Amino acid sequence: DKWLTPANHCTWKIHDSNGYVIGVLCNTDDEVTNLDLYSNNVDGTLPKELGDLTKLTRLNLYVNTLRGSIVSEIGQLTDLEELYLHANAFTGSIPSELGL
Repeated sequence: DKWLTPANHCTWKIHDSNGYVIGVLCNTDDEVTNLDLYSNNVDGTLPKELGDLTKLTRLNLYVNTLRGSIVSEIGQLTDLEELYLHANAFTGSIPSELGL
């Protein structure tokens, strides 16, 4: 199973009052490059399938109610340039796979 389906996942986005895009942005091959869900009432835990988004350059999940641990699979995202996870309820340590 794929985490982001159906194939139209690249069209899920809105602009906030400042013109900033919230949602999913993709490249021309329909691969997810940006996942911006800040302040979006996202609840639960991070799925390990985040590691399958191999073209992801930006992951922005701050100001939600995410909990549990930060999944080590994020360390597989070699194109990742920006990671925003603050203002959630994560527990445990930062996975060594993130190289921090």
